[in-house]
Amino acid sequence: MLAAIAAVSTVTPAFAKEKPPVFVVTAPVKDKPVVTIDPAKAYILLRSDNPVPLYLMKVPTAEDQALYDKTRAAAFVEARQKYEKKQASYLKAKAEAVKTPGLSVPEEPVEPTDANFEFVPFEMLASVGIGPTNRLSKSKDVSTYLQEVTPGTYRVYGQMLVMNGTAGGSCFCMGSVKFDAPAGKIVDLGVIDKADKVEKVSGDSSQPVLIGEKPLFRSAGPGETLDPRIINQTVVAAKFMPVGKLPNYFGLTITRIPEMSGVFRYDRDRMIDLTTGS
Repeated sequence: MLAAIAAVSTVTPAFAKEKPPVFVVTAPVKDKPVVTIDPAKAYILLRSDNPVPLYLMKVPTAEDQALYDKTRAAAFVEARQKYEKKQASYLKAKAEAVKTPGLSVPEEPVEPTDANFEFVPFEMLASVGIGPTNRLSKSKDVSTYLQEVTPGTYRVYGQMLVMNGTAGGSCFCMGSVKFDAPAGKIVDLGVIDKADKVEKVSGDSSQPVLIGEKPLFRSAGPGETLDPRIINQTVVAAKFMPVGKLPNYFGLTITRIPEMSGVFRYDRDRMIDLTTGS
């Protein structure tokens, strides 16, 4: 189902000497006799008719953004310091080459600027992978996942898996949705049905993955009851909101979430927000 795509290290430049900040603390809720809910955490519930990966990215709060900006600034200072040392070595070698014909000169280092400085995007520091393993329960017809996360707002980035430095799957880079995950509650994303097979469009260099027209998430039916271990917890249906296009951080094949009734529709490649009419 998944193909190894791009090493994550190619899009995650080095940090400053300090450890990177933690924006999201997450863990799957394991299949145990009793499920305990931490009122300080949020929980995301997902069901699928077969094992499935889903990748989320947290939307930064004002506090998140301030901490991220501070961390990036520190890394930029370190990059400048390294550049100055390399530049001094380069100038010294260049001067020596003038006095010693035939002596090779190293390539001149590129001066880091705010415009060309590469730093890990916030979203890649605040991601959550759900599935396809670590299910809360499984049966012949359904896999149930329950993921503990830091409370906040999360974008649905794609049906993809990041593991051991590689990413595989597809991203909803051409259109996606977000939802709130408040503390002390279980947010039910609904059910992901098995995707219909759709032929790819030949000659499209973007390598789109077409997933059909039926909704990605549907509400659970009458026979799809909650796991009895969480039936007495506060479970709320996810309130989806459109978020438009997202960067293709991992160099994956791209697709988009199908239209959602009452949430959004597409006008060619533009999302029309049906929650606000814009």
